[in-house]
Amino acid sequence: MFRAALRQKKILPAYLFTGAQDLLKAEALEELRRTAGGERGTVRSFFGGESEAARKILEAKQNLSLLDPVAAIVVRQAAKLPRAEAEALAASLSSNGPPVVFWDQSLDKRQKPYAEIARAGGEVEFEAPRGEALAAWVRRESERLGHRLDPAAAGELIERVGDDLLRLRSTLERISLAVGKGAAIDEESVTEHVASSRMHAIYELQDALSAKHATKAVGLFRQLVDEGSEAPALVGALVAQIRRLLLAREAPSSASLAPLLGVAPHRVRYVVEHSRRFSAARLRRAIEDLADLDVASKTGRGDAVAALEEWLIALCAPERQPASSHVGRR
Repeated sequence: MFRAALRQKKILPAYLFTGAQDLLKAEALEELRRTAGGERGTVRSFFGGESEAARKILEAKQNLSLLDPVAAIVVRQAAKLPRAEAEALAASLSSNGPPVVFWDQSLDKRQKPYAEIARAGGEVEFEAPRGEALAAWVRRESERLGHRLDPAAAGELIERVGDDLLRLRSTLERISLAVGKGAAIDEESVTEHVASSRMHAIYELQDALSAKHATKAVGLFRQLVDEGSEAPALVGALVAQIRRLLLAREAPSSASLAPLLGVAPHRVRYVVEHSRRFSAARLRRAIEDLADLDVASKTGRGDAVAALEEWLIALCAPERQPASSHVGRR
């Protein structure tokens, strides 16, 4: 229905993109962008939990720039949008301007704007194919990358990675690089390289955290959890990176940093530069918080995964300056 309407150039003022498959949502958003704005149209992205999200979205809807035309607006993590802000948006959804896409795994349609969008036919649910259809999707992706995939390899990949299409595609791309152009992918290749791809994701998570890229860090964290990584192991990887940043932050300039940080010499500058994004006090507090989370995860107190995700988001946020630092300023 969604794609059929786009082919007829029928675009609604707003959509609910729900379901677990972010890859399918991204593909649908790209189709909406091209239909609404052509090749020059852009997508403006917001997050439901950010400050004054509704005001910023309304300002984006009024964007009339000829140089940077807004074709669509997406509100990721829309379930975190406060009820009052969601209701403030309701009155504007039927007005002129680019369509607004509320993006999350599920949305409470008891809230007025979401209920109205659903009634208007704007709810689009994105779920993964099942069974043989999912295996067929994996084989097509492998063929797209230039590989023949053994039936047993497809089953092994799904067993290890799960049914998230974005993670399946990313893992296949990594296996493709590992086995070489045109080589067949068998069950042994999957067994060998899925484990290494998990380690690669951990390194990417550490880098995203160091760069304060919250969205990427949370995405990688969720990927690792869905692939079977346990909270204590992830805590260990995060503690190691925070300690590395703290060492780089406090080490004397004359120190030989590569062996101290446990990284290759060409990575030293990268770690030092990113360590300056954090105060030493913030890094020490982060280690203390992780120690508490580690105890909680091993004793079954609370939801360790949710707590770790909140910790990630908080650490990537800008640090508040102490009130005393403003004394004497005019």
